[in-house]
Amino acid sequence: MSTQAPRIVSDLACGFCGLGCDDLEVAVMFREVRPRRACPEAARLLRRGPGQPAAPRVGGREVPLVEAASAAAAHLKASRAAAFSGLGADVAGLRGLADLAVSFGASLDHAASEGLFRNLDTLQRVGWVACTLAELRNRCDVLVVVGADPTGLYSRFFERAVPAPRTDGTGPLFLPQGRTIVFLGHGPEAATRNLLAGQDVREVPVPDGLLAEALAALGAFVAGRSLADLGGAFAGALGEALQEVAGLLKAARYGVLTWNAATLQSGEAGLVVGRAADIVATLNATTRAAVFPLGGRDNGLGAHQVMLWRFGYPLRTLVGGGEARHAPGLYATAAALKDADLLLHTSAFRPDPPPAFDRGPVIALAHPETEFAREPEVFIPVGTPGVDHGGQVFRMDGVVCLPLEGLRDAGLASVAQAAAAILQAGRAA
Repeated sequence: MSTQAPRIVSDLACGFCGLGCDDLEVAVMFREVRPRRACPEAARLLRRGPGQPAAPRVGGREVPLVEAASAAAAHLKASRAAAFSGLGADVAGLRGLADLAVSFGASLDHAASEGLFRNLDTLQRVGWVACTLAELRNRCDVLVVVGADPTGLYSRFFERAVPAPRTDGTGPLFLPQGRTIVFLGHGPEAATRNLLAGQDVREVPVPDGLLAEALAALGAFVAGRSLADLGGAFAGALGEALQEVAGLLKAARYGVLTWNAATLQSGEAGLVVGRAADIVATLNATTRAAVFPLGGRDNGLGAHQVMLWRFGYPLRTLVGGGEARHAPGLYATAAALKDADLLLHTSAFRPDPPPAFDRGPVIALAHPETEFAREPEVFIPVGTPGVDHGGQVFRMDGVVCLPLEGLRDAGLASVAQAAAAILQAGRAA
């Protein structure tokens, strides 16, 4: 039995949910990684056992990486309509996948892009004023949380974004008097209530399906209209509560509206986002306000950025033949798979399996613990950025690219290395 002490690694950046926490701590012993400070989701995804990870497979048979790459290249060369899904990779891995799309032709979409596109619809049409996580933390004195409490997906959001004023210098920089946090929609979860104890927390319950209408009323109140002007549509407790929130935002020095577009009801998501942006625009005529949309899981913002750098278009774009064509309705993963003859799925951050697909071969550049509904034609287990190798990921506000540190050497290729091996095999064939 080894008597060697584990190596303690502190102040690690996290690339999983997009919040970009940079104070994680783990203990590393050979291939084993044990989290010491991390949220429950990060702890689950960081944890590694001492065993040897899975090896590459072709048709279920274990093979060397070079053979798996050759098989993947052969499938890609034979394809006429490839779809790249998942795209859960660091920046270098995403650039490698973009190289594959240029060489072989493919549409590209990220697994968490649904919320991104709900936001982009408003951003592209009318624009908005957005703040960074640092501005939210240090300047926001009235925060309106629209929709559901985001704690379930971003468990440290309130801890990181809206800490209470402190006397030890670790609290918000420009907010000595504290802040008001309004939950518009669903109320806060129990853990959130405990975390925000001592701060001014208010709740405005809104029945499901009426959130967009509630924001329309809030926007009307912010613009100076009254309950009487609305013709009684919001008479009663909800209208009075919305009018009170409007007063808070108009009196605020820096109001912020935040939401997770991925969890909004699909029928009203676009209206909710658009009306929140409209409210912020109205407020900025007399005070300061911004939106802070949540999102960016598994470097989704990084995928968006890489697509813009390389092709001039966001995700859901078809690349090939020296051209790029953006059509979100056609190249969202679910739509693209209806016409695809090959699926290449990438998920390095978590063991998420590929979407169901039976129209052609499946190539999986995936977490080694991925469980497949059917064995892919080619499986290349890849390392996780921030565990098996270093890398860079974008934080959810898009202004910070975080460096991730490799913790162990388990012999796993990165997505960038796997993509480069496939590209090389394709050129050599």
